[in-house]
Amino acid sequence: MRSMICVAAILAIGAGPAADRRIRYVTYAPDEVVQIDAVAGVVTHVALEPGESYVTHAFGDGKAWDFAVKGNHCFLKAVATNADSNLTVVTDRRSYHFGLRLLAAPAAAPTFEVVFRYPDTAARKRRESLRQSAVEEGFARNGEKPNLAYSMSGDLDLAPVNTWDDREFTYFKFPGQRDLPAIYLVDESGAESIVNRHSTGSAVDVVVVHKVAARWVLRLGSRALAVWNDAYDPDGRRNASRTASPDVNRVLWR
Repeated sequence: MRSMICVAAILAIGAGPAADRRIRYVTYAPDEVVQIDAVAGVVTHVALEPGESYVTHAFGDGKAWDFAVKGNHCFLKAVATNADSNLTVVTDRRSYHFGLRLLAAPAAAPTFEVVFRYPDTAARKRRESLRQSAVEEGFARNGEKPNLAYSMSGDLDLAPVNTWDDREFTYFKFPGQRDLPAIYLVDESGAESIVNRHSTGSAVDVVVVHKVAARWVLRLGSRALAVWNDAYDPDGRRNASRTASPDVNRVLWR
């Protein structure tokens, strides 16, 4: 009997408090209508995906509801006694459909908050993370130390935090919240040219230029910064994959 009581107590502790049904988590589906139960004078908060921007909305009966929006947060409240209706919200990413029902019973449990979840976004982020990890692992397996011997002169407010190369590509890491300058390769005659580039890093703050050179110039408006490769090796290393990582190969389709 004592062991049964102990097991029951453990189960009760592990269960925790029951979820509050006034707070709902909904998996977004474009062809589904989300029901919202309202009580006069109670606000319902609808949380959309962070970064999602409101475009417009429409009620079946606009006079029966107040509506406000701030960023990806929508707020609605019934202001009439007969407020059953519907609501469509359009953002720059999706359309949302709601069925609105006014509850009058004294013990009614209105919807305080609806929080949307987005499995498609989560899956895309996982795929991007795996792809980035594969590229970075390719760098790590190269086994060669990067060349860090770079010096700069000119408008130093354009200067990257770090500059280095792996004898195939040159990397410019910039601080956040800054306008990025254009990066030009300077050849032996002093002529400047643009080279293919892409961005990487957790904050996309590293500009990868697909070339190693003795000299670069960074330009933004009327300002310019010269960047010198003080350990330039004209032989370099052949880029067999033709990309920034030996694990990523460039394929040209005809």
